[in-house]
Amino acid sequence: MYKNFDEIPVMLSVPQTADVLGISRVSVYKLVKTDKSFPAVVMGSRISIPKEQLKEWIDMKAKR
Repeated sequence: MYKNFDEIPVMLSVPQTADVLGISRVSVYKLVKTDKSFPAVVMGSRISIPKEQLKEWIDMKAKR
């Protein structure tokens, strides 16, 4: 588990994203598939999530 945002890698995998968000891996896969605003980069079967865009997405969702 990460202690602060600076420790998070620049690009996250699905398991890392699940840890950061405190949700299951399945939930992250659902976000990638259903939420068009979720910042996922899909390359074939690989899914990466950019740290800075994830932070912006979290901030946007928190303002709702």
